[in-house]
Amino acid sequence: MIALSVIAAVVAMCAVAISLWQAREAKNAQDAAKQAYDEAQAARKAVEQAATSALQAKTALEDVKKVAAQAQEAAKQAQEAAEASRMLADEAQLTAQQATQQVNELTESLNAERMRRGMPTFAITPGAPDEFRLSYFGGPAVIEQLTVSVVPGSRVLGLSQHDEPPAEHLALGPLHNGSAITFRAATGQRASAVFQIRAEPWEPVVVRADQ
Repeated sequence: MIALSVIAAVVAMCAVAISLWQAREAKNAQDAAKQAYDEAQAARKAVEQAATSALQAKTALEDVKKVAAQAQEAAKQAQEAAEASRMLADEAQLTAQQATQQVNELTESLNAERMRRGMPTFAITPGAPDEFRLSYFGGPAVIEQLTVSVVPGSRVLGLSQHDEPPAEHLALGPLHNGSAITFRAATGQRASAVFQIRAEPWEPVVVRADQ
């Protein structure tokens, strides 16, 4: 009887051990399943984030393409505008050159006509800063007095010969045929300096300073 009791106890202990082992294995399996579930959830979130990032990258790429296309179109328009401006500038320069040539030809023609009629002819050339040389030829041997005046719009601010304050009119003379006299003219732009010269009894003439 004692032997049977011992055997029964051993069998019971084995059964308990087996039950404990099965319980531990079941718990391990449950933990593994939970870990696998967590990993699956993390993987799903990673896939969702990757999909979101890919969509954002695609949208950003499309935006970049749109901006690049707009920049290319703007550059094309700017190039066309620059070419048009250059053409207009060339045309304006040509027109200015033609106008200057016509003015010079007209001035030469008027000077020749004045010389033919024995009328005085004048020329003005820039010298030192704010200084101009008035040359006289083609008329009487000497002009006792003439008046140089400011022409409105020519950017000449005033006239003087020595240290007197600038004025709108400057009396010069005597001036001999073939000679020149220097005067001062405060001007903002020498290229546009234009003066009126009056020598009695002749009509006043407008003379542009030649460079």
